[in-house]
Amino acid sequence: MTKPTLSIIIPMRENVEISWLQENLKIQGSVELILVYPPHVPFLEISDPRLRQFSCPLRGEVIQRVTALLNAIGEYVLSINCDEYLHPQIVTITEDYFSNFPDSYFFRLQQVTFSFGDRSITRPWGSLDNLQNIPVKKRDPEKHYSPEEKKRMMREIPIVPLENKPDFFGLFRGRKDHRGPHQENFDKKVWKNALVKEALKGVTPTFTLFGPFKYIPFWTADRLVGLSVQSRFFESGKIVGHWLPLPEQLRTEENPPSFPRKYRRYMLAEILLLKQFPNFGYIWNLAVFDKEGIFKVWFPRDTLKSLAAKLGLKKPKNS
Repeated sequence: MTKPTLSIIIPMRENVEISWLQENLKIQGSVELILVYPPHVPFLEISDPRLRQFSCPLRGEVIQRVTALLNAIGEYVLSINCDEYLHPQIVTITEDYFSNFPDSYFFRLQQVTFSFGDRSITRPWGSLDNLQNIPVKKRDPEKHYSPEEKKRMMREIPIVPLENKPDFFGLFRGRKDHRGPHQENFDKKVWKNALVKEALKGVTPTFTLFGPFKYIPFWTADRLVGLSVQSRFFESGKIVGHWLPLPEQLRTEENPPSFPRKYRRYMLAEILLLKQFPNFGYIWNLAVFDKEGIFKVWFPRDTLKSLAAKLGLKKPKNS
C-alpha cells in the first residue's frame, strides 16, 4: 500500500449508521480509515480504497484500538470514536501543523459536542487559518490574555511531569499532580506514528501474565497509550504539542440511549503502565496512591449496587 499521510483509527460497535462513515469519507487528501469491530459485528457495507475494516478476536476498547494502531501505516495517527466527525481538511491541517512544529509529539483537536440526533452536526465546517498566522499562548504567569484572545490562540501543552515524587498521602486526600496543562490521554490528538509504534513495543508485552495467559482491560486505551508514548520519550519540561483554537476540527455526538456511558475503572489499565514504568513517581500516584483508584477496585460500590438491584435487594433509581 502507498503510505498515507494520516491514519484514522476507530473502534466500532453495533448499530453504527452508515451515514456517519459517509460523512468521514469526505475527508480530503492522503488518508486511511481503520475500523476495528468486535467479534460477530458485520462490517459497514461501503467501498472505498481508503477504508480498511478488521474484525477483532475480542471485544473491548483497548484491544480494538491497539489492533488498529498496530495496523496503521500513516506518517501520523489519530484515534476517534464511531460517533465523531472530522474536518474534511484534517490532512492539510496535520501537514501544516507539523511543518510549523516539527519537534512536537502531537497536537490536540478543538472539539464541539452535539446532542444525540442533532443533524446540525453535519453543517458546513469553518476554515482554520494557516497555523503560521495563529498566535501561541505561552505558559507565562505574568502574561494575561482576554477571553476573546484566548479563543483565537493555540495553547502550549507540556509533557506530563512524570518525574514527580510518589505521594503516599494521595490515598487519603486524592491526587494533586494530575492538575495542570499537561495531557495524559491519547484520543482526539494527531500523533507522530513512529513514536506510537515504538511505544506499542512496550505496551503489548504487558498483556501477557505468564505463558498463554493474558490480561487485557476492556477500557482505557486512551490513557494507557497516551502516557506510554510520553513516558518512553520523556524529556523533562518539554512542550510536546499544542491545542488548536476554534473553529472546531472535531465534532462529537453524545451517546444514544441504547449505549449509556458506564463507569470505567482506570486503575485496571494503569497497572499496565506501572509494569512498564515503575521508575516514574507520577505513574505510582496514578495507579496506586490515589483514593479514587485502588479503593474503587477493591470496593466497587457501583457494581455492588447494580448487583443488589438485580437480586431485588435494592430498587433502581428510576424505578
